[in-house]
Amino acid sequence: STLSMDECMKMEFRILNRMLAGHDFYEGIRAAIIDKGSKPEWRPASLDAVSAADVDAYFAPLGAGELEL
Repeated sequence: STLSMDECMKMEFRILNRMLAGHDFYEGIRAAIIDKGSKPEWRPASLDAVSAADVDAYFAPLGAGELEL
């Protein structure tokens, strides 16, 4: 199916909120900018350790924090 522009914006907003609430976004900034090239310590440490539930959680509704358009 095809998403409308509003649906796409809501999906992007959900993903962004989940990224900012997590560890890896800030860990990537720390490794690349603050500690200039140090190796990031991702959570989970490998792509194989990412479950379907982990991915699905990024797309789940935000409840009261949902984007209103």
